[in-house]
Amino acid sequence: MHSVSGIVVAVFAALVLSACSTASTAREAVTSNLQGAVGYAQDFVGRVFRDPRTQEEQTWEEITAFTLVSRVGDRLHIHARGAPLTGSGTVDLRLLVRASAETLTQGYSHFAIVHVRDRNMPVAGRLFGTPVYGSQTVWIGSYEDYVANRYERDYAAAPRTWLRPGVAAVVVMLDEDDRRSRRAFDARAVYTSLVVEGGY
Repeated sequence: MHSVSGIVVAVFAALVLSACSTASTAREAVTSNLQGAVGYAQDFVGRVFRDPRTQEEQTWEEITAFTLVSRVGDRLHIHARGAPLTGSGTVDLRLLVRASAETLTQGYSHFAIVHVRDRNMPVAGRLFGTPVYGSQTVWIGSYEDYVANRYERDYAAAPRTWLRPGVAAVVVMLDEDDRRSRRAFDARAVYTSLVVEGGY
């Protein structure tokens, strides 16, 4: 009697273990199939909605959408702007990218910013006999100089800067053999760093 009950218990245990093993295998198969289906769906959506443009083309399209440029001799007059709440740093980078691209297109190698004005500055500027803010000629030939100038502009900027950020600048283009180019932006290096290498 004991041997029969032992056999029954053993058979029952074997059936339970087999059922658990089968359920585990089935669960793994379902999970694997779901993961495969999700991966296929993601790949399919990625291929269908993938932007065919290169990163450089996408960056350049954004730059041209948010900047305007006109040339006067060896000078460029550039307006760069941003959407509401766009940081002033982003607007400045747009200006630098457009200046570098136009400088190279016009056959020059370097550029410097000789005048820059935030379009949201108070009309009166500085008071008490000092020059109107933004009226002075400057020489900005490095990113550090530009950041320092931006801090000065931000200090006096009106609150609407947050809603309509923008900057206007006059840029002088320089040949490589011009002595002033040693104190100016290298247009190729700026464009490569911000657009080609994707730092922008």
